[in-house]
Amino acid sequence: MTDDVVGTFDEAAGTYDRVGVDFFGPFGAALARRAGPRPGERVLDVGCGRGAVLFPVARAVAPGGHVTATDGAPSMVDLTRAEAARLGLDHVTVEVGDAQAPAYPAGSFDLVTAGLVVFLLPDPHAALRAYARVLRPGGRLALSTFGPQDPHFSAAMRALAQHLPPGGGPPPKPDDMFASAEATTAALTAAGFGGVTHTDHSTVSRFRDEEHWLAWCWSHGARALLSRIPPDGLPAATADAFPEIRGARTDDGDLAITTAIRVHVATVAG
Repeated sequence: MTDDVVGTFDEAAGTYDRVGVDFFGPFGAALARRAGPRPGERVLDVGCGRGAVLFPVARAVAPGGHVTATDGAPSMVDLTRAEAARLGLDHVTVEVGDAQAPAYPAGSFDLVTAGLVVFLLPDPHAALRAYARVLRPGGRLALSTFGPQDPHFSAAMRALAQHLPPGGGPPPKPDDMFASAEATTAALTAAGFGGVTHTDHSTVSRFRDEEHWLAWCWSHGARALLSRIPPDGLPAATADAFPEIRGARTDDGDLAITTAIRVHVATVAG
């Protein structure tokens, strides 16, 4: 990951997936189910965050298995390592590592998992090739990517982005290998994978009010956008965004947004 992306998640680590919103947990569980980890397997979980994929996978590979979890953000690693220790998961190792270039010998793992991370990397194609290298012949890769965004969330993000300084937006990506199932299959095939499957999942996240939604945005990758808005411009930015997210209000008074992901599973030729 770039230093900017690592910095964003390092700053968010303390509240990441800890603001009372169902989001990463359901998606991590969905990826773990599709990955099909088995007792005794050796697993690499890249971009582990606070363990949304790691912990269900760790439970599935016991007894006899081992999970190595990496994240580029040192604070994220420290917190997740402490949680693994608290849970008594002595078959889990959590360490700082590059999700694009995992530094392990060829054929080290039976399964690589990558939850909502590969599209953040400077070169996702290089990452896929690296995962194929560290997998044994016949090993599996399971990764997840975002699908279409909730229209209320998208509108609120656009309202915030209007307050970025000139040139403050992210650089354009040269191609989007996750724009369609066909594009993702082609990218995985080029990296040495076969037997590609794609499964769609969604979850509804609920917020008490606009301030709760904003706190959630600060707790994950949306922090990158918020932190690029000049501090003296944040009140005006949120004043523009809040009416958009209010469109997600339900009959019980909560705000509810639906987020879609796609889980891609593939096998290394062996």
